[in-house]
Amino acid sequence: MSKFPLSSVAVLMCSATLAQAEVSGHFATSMIFGGPDFTADGTYATGSLRYFTDHEVEADLGPLEFHLDGQVTLSANSGAAINATQSLRQAYVEFGGETFVVGLGRHVSVRGVADGFNPIDVVSPRNYRLSAYETQANRFGVDGIWGSLFLGTDVTIEAQVLAGKKSNLLPDGTYNSGFALPDRPVESDDLAIDARLGWSAEFGDLSVSAYSGPANQPFLAPDGAGTAAVLPGLTMVGAEFDAVIDVWRLYGEVAYHAYDAGAFDVADGFLPDDEILAVLGAERELDGANRLGVQVFFRHLQEARDPATGPAALLATTARQIYGQFDDRQIGASLSFVWESEDTRTSAEVAVSSWFQGDRYLRLRGKHRLGPDQALYLHADLLDGPAASPYGALKDSSTVGLEFRQSF
Repeated sequence: MSKFPLSSVAVLMCSATLAQAEVSGHFATSMIFGGPDFTADGTYATGSLRYFTDHEVEADLGPLEFHLDGQVTLSANSGAAINATQSLRQAYVEFGGETFVVGLGRHVSVRGVADGFNPIDVVSPRNYRLSAYETQANRFGVDGIWGSLFLGTDVTIEAQVLAGKKSNLLPDGTYNSGFALPDRPVESDDLAIDARLGWSAEFGDLSVSAYSGPANQPFLAPDGAGTAAVLPGLTMVGAEFDAVIDVWRLYGEVAYHAYDAGAFDVADGFLPDDEILAVLGAERELDGANRLGVQVFFRHLQEARDPATGPAALLATTARQIYGQFDDRQIGASLSFVWESEDTRTSAEVAVSSWFQGDRYLRLRGKHRLGPDQALYLHADLLDGPAASPYGALKDSSTVGLEFRQSF
């Protein structure tokens, strides 16, 4: 399956209908200041083309939908070195009836209701070296088959089987002391199986989820006299709720994560600890589209694994830090505010969060429409704190981006 990905089948099927499909997207120029991306000094200019195509064909049993989206990017650092990348995020075909939907190809699967911290969101990995305005723009698509079954108007059953899953692509500098992860995502040969049962009621939405397959975060493990980038196996069971009461929105997620060696030969002492993760949030509508939100995070490690000793101890410690496992128990919080002008031309978002260890994360997003098809964007992610804290460990990954887009 991974030798000839299902996305290739979907691309061929989508290509046969492109003559009739509408293509939309945008051209963008931007300047990025920061550390996680293409260059050592972290300051570079980019030009990109983002494209979307959608087309629907009516069949005897229901609609057949085709979808492609991706991005071509050129970037140049201060030394005038040019990097070119092309990513096909999604290429899939979906067939739907009154009570079901079946899909084939590459797609992005997003889980969770919280803002930024999502314990049940374990399917689609991210490219953390891509600075972008949109929250989900740095997602990698995953090849597979999936389907949804609608039982009446209230209950939905979803399932998917995925192959050739990639890991997150972490920022440069994640490791110290001469260690470095590869510049490409780590791939696992294990299949991933994901299922979700959702229920919509008058007071809100409830769901339970389960996942078994490769985890998203890669790390280094001993491999003979050297090291190898690995991806552990993950079993996740979780639940979420999302309810609106008057001007308040209340939501939350909780999940149990258990790790194993998966497709890689990883000794038990180098794996992340099994853990319970939870988030509880409240959001209040203000005037117009303005809103104020607060979240509380919780992490509780289960029985600690026997830590490695000697020269390998640094690798074992860093693997846990990559998974955010700095203490047996961690509690954190975030505060966010979203504002939009009365004419809707300008909008802004600010969020600040901390794990209460002296670290801090400031997220800024701003947008101003110059015309029907032109807009200016600001996106900033600023992290700081002690080295032995979640955000402090990633402070060199802070970025600020300014972007102009021309839509078509």
